[in-house]
Amino acid sequence: MVTDPLLEIRSISKAFGNLQALDSIDLKVDKGSLIVLLGPAGAGKTTLLRCIAGLENPDAGDVLINGDEVTKWQPNQRDIAMIFDNLALYPNKNGYENIASPLRIAKAPKDQIKSKVDEVAGLLKIEHILDRLPGTFSGGEKQRVALGRAMVREPHFYLLDEPLSSLDFMLRIDLRTELKRLQKELGRTFIFATPDYTEALALADQVVVLMDGKVAQMAPAQELYDKPATKEVARFVGNPAMNVVAAQISGESGDPKLIIGGSSIDLTDSDKTKVPSTKDVEIGLRPTAITLLEGDDSVAAGYAKVSGVVNDLEPLGMHTTVGIEVGGESLVFTVEGVRDYQDGTPISVAIDTSALHYFDPTSGIRL
Repeated sequence: MVTDPLLEIRSISKAFGNLQALDSIDLKVDKGSLIVLLGPAGAGKTTLLRCIAGLENPDAGDVLINGDEVTKWQPNQRDIAMIFDNLALYPNKNGYENIASPLRIAKAPKDQIKSKVDEVAGLLKIEHILDRLPGTFSGGEKQRVALGRAMVREPHFYLLDEPLSSLDFMLRIDLRTELKRLQKELGRTFIFATPDYTEALALADQVVVLMDGKVAQMAPAQELYDKPATKEVARFVGNPAMNVVAAQISGESGDPKLIIGGSSIDLTDSDKTKVPSTKDVEIGLRPTAITLLEGDDSVAAGYAKVSGVVNDLEPLGMHTTVGIEVGGESLVFTVEGVRDYQDGTPISVAIDTSALHYFDPTSGIRL
């Protein structure tokens, strides 16, 4: 028997004046899943969450929860918990009372409140701060109390709007690990918005990439990295960003030649079958698919040698990001250790030809 998705978004659109914040968004979310909305600032992530929560009225489209059309329902009728990046804890209430507040509003019995607060505090490891006021909390403690306040209830699902954005790097990593664990342990449904692709890849069952108010791609996290649907998605997912350079294809259809920056790229027979039947393309190549050639290094099978000159250098402690110019096109890759190349230094690299991505130069769509 086919069951309805827990949440269904049908052709939701929303504009603010001349700005089209959302443009015909479709989305289905199954119970118990963790969906990440990924995109740059202004992509429409927060607007979509607010339309789901009932805090914004869409100009067109429908929101369905458990098969019920709820587009015109008030927020308190939808049974949703939302966690914003600003947290908004009650400053005059201690940790216990902040977590308990949704249950008190619902007039839950005292023993149920205590049981739920104690359970959530134990899961989040914050028992020791329940009697303290928010003004004494660290950033991570504030975030955990805000999560506890949401999780003390069991709504249909949780909307999390960049909840880790204000935390320092290591704390973000710790808390996203905790979030993933809690979501799986409790079987709750999370819809999590972030501009950080590493959070998306670490957390998501499914990633929805938003660009300019539209869904650019919807896919499992690893597929998003391995097979980006457009060059914009390709460059957004990864650090350093994927190299995208102009290229030309010549030769016979069964024996194509690939030219990048005037350099001919040797392709294996297997790679040749992936080359699109068009003259001009844009090639995507992740920095991890580029290897520095030094001294007498030979080019391994499945790799092609490309030569150029250094045009950028960024030391990053354990490794260095190097940019090279190849016939007017730039490629970026990383090498271990510290390098002291000067601009214009001749350099050769080997590129993994099986890792090439092909994009239409006009539309940016994957070929």
